[in-house]
Amino acid sequence: MPLHFEILMDRRENPRKCTILPQRERSDFRIRYFGGPKPVPAFATDCLLHIEGEDLATVERGTYRSVGLIDCNWKKVPLALKKVEKPLPRLVRIPEGFETAYPRRNLEGKDPEGGLATIEALFIAAAFLGSWDETILDKYHFKNEFLARNETRWKKYGLGPHAKSS
Repeated sequence: MPLHFEILMDRRENPRKCTILPQRERSDFRIRYFGGPKPVPAFATDCLLHIEGEDLATVERGTYRSVGLIDCNWKKVPLALKKVEKPLPRLVRIPEGFETAYPRRNLEGKDPEGGLATIEALFIAAAFLGSWDETILDKYHFKNEFLARNETRWKKYGLGPHAKSS
């Protein structure tokens, strides 16, 4: 059974910089928006990517079939979470060390270390949950650089082409 993705996106997200919007036609992606005064319906996913979640490297592959993610500037995540109806799905996080290929141009230099483009984070989460699906990255301009840049991590965790056959 394939994974499904639910993305809660800031309505003010710049469409030219967004790595998720090109995926909106996929049947396994559901994109919703936040940014108004109304509460946001709860996530309908098994888990939600969050920096304070359980490390995906410790989760048994195949445990979860759907992943939620909030797509916005990292500073807006706490506000977005407050708007989402509870309960939240189980929080999970990507292990440290993965590198983005997305060029960052933050003049203040205040991005958190190890930040990833949204599409990169979803791809990594899917890989840890047992679904190595490079089509997730097909419309991502930096696909090849991202995959190459993280080759040692794919090997370290036995993901994708480095997965141990059962």
